[in-house]
Amino acid sequence: MGNNPKPQGAVQSGLESKKVSVWILFLAVLLTGVFTYFGTSYAARTSQNQVAQSETKNDSNSTTAKSSDTLTNEDLKKLELVYDTLVNGYVDKNISKDDLINGALKGMAEATGDPYTNYLVNDETAAIDETMTGSFGGIGAELRSENNRVIISNTREGTPAQKIGLQENDAILKVNGEDMEGKSISYVVSKVRGEVGTDVTLTIQRGTQELEVKITRAKIAIETVKGTVDSTDATIGHVQINSFAKNTAKEVEKAVTDLREKGVKKFIFDVRYNPGGLLDQAIMIANMFVEEGKTILNVENRDGQIKTYKASKDYGTFKITEPYVLLVNEGSASASEILAAALKESADAQLIGKKTYGKGTVQSVIEVGENAELKYTIAKWLTPNKTWIHKTGIEPTEEVSMPDYYNITIIDTREVVKEGAVSDNVKTIETILKGLGYDVTADGYFDSKTTEAVKEFQKSKGLSETGEVDEKTGTALMSAIRDALKANDTQYKAAVKALQ
Repeated sequence: MGNNPKPQGAVQSGLESKKVSVWILFLAVLLTGVFTYFGTSYAARTSQNQVAQSETKNDSNSTTAKSSDTLTNEDLKKLELVYDTLVNGYVDKNISKDDLINGALKGMAEATGDPYTNYLVNDETAAIDETMTGSFGGIGAELRSENNRVIISNTREGTPAQKIGLQENDAILKVNGEDMEGKSISYVVSKVRGEVGTDVTLTIQRGTQELEVKITRAKIAIETVKGTVDSTDATIGHVQINSFAKNTAKEVEKAVTDLREKGVKKFIFDVRYNPGGLLDQAIMIANMFVEEGKTILNVENRDGQIKTYKASKDYGTFKITEPYVLLVNEGSASASEILAAALKESADAQLIGKKTYGKGTVQSVIEVGENAELKYTIAKWLTPNKTWIHKTGIEPTEEVSMPDYYNITIIDTREVVKEGAVSDNVKTIETILKGLGYDVTADGYFDSKTTEAVKEFQKSKGLSETGEVDEKTGTALMSAIRDALKANDTQYKAAVKALQ
């Protein structure tokens, strides 16, 4: 395949045995209020020998610990002493051997001070397999974390969640009887997902009502790309890329082809809040835009050796030649940034939105026994101009902010909110009212102006004009602001304008 290097994250045929696999990950730790969980981690599999050779081709000993770093008998004795002391002397006789060993290994990874280097066990490893296979066992609900709770934001058509009647804004209180209050969204996802054909019981809060439903898990395909025709200009197509998973490049090709058949002549590619994914998919998608022979990215290993990936027929022949722009924001990370940097520096593309997240490292994953893996950083990736964007991000060519109400949280409708109340929930209500055009101050104090604004809103929706925010009014406010967000996506509007 010429002189172009094979991406370390490419899926290799004949290498499906997990016992000989090493995966390259591009992950982002995103501190965003809304996050869709079809997949939580992204990886690609290649052979262990290939990675070792590509990373150490000029230093056969670089992957072997120096003699000074090798564990001595004294080191091993310390480990054994601490372990034996805890097993035989700790007050709780039920202390788990596995917990002690896993804790020690997790601590070793944490000692690097790198948030992307982790020792993973049990459910923590599942997301990698899901990305590789392009599917997972689950219920088909999209989740977000708000107000210390995990909320259902959408259910996919034809999935168990949709068939059983789960609804937008349902809060997950318990999974199989375990309280989920205060749990991270990744933890809740790990409990909801499981083997296809098994059951999971959810306790749901819908307004003031508490429901319990038993759902049988099914195979849920990871869909990462959605293509639509712009509602105001039928010659413009919008291609939303939510992550870079196993078949994302094929999905992009199909979306573009379908939109072309519908008469689309210009494109908006959207990687806002895309946390990243497979390296090979990022390269193949960038290859659709970048002229052959131009650089897509550089990867620098621990010895300072740089491998350059250039656009080539090796990565596919599908090309996008129409005018286009790329939407990015602070949630565009890792593989999204690889695409953004390649398009900006090697294709002179216009990037619209906000500065990206800033993750410029490469991770590998090796198996450590059964249901355990070590994910660790092995390299940096650099832009075509050899810039390291880690913790700095990529600046758009046109900076466009979203409205103030873009990052609001969900209204807590468990209690009626009325005049005199002071809370963050009141501030959310006032921010929504202000975003809808009502004359209020979003300061968290429910004053008389807020009461009047609520009454006006209730009147416009045919609700009882109480001036208080109950379940019906809260739900109506959230629905109204979502419609407003769709109509006032300032970054998307800027992209449309740039193409007209």
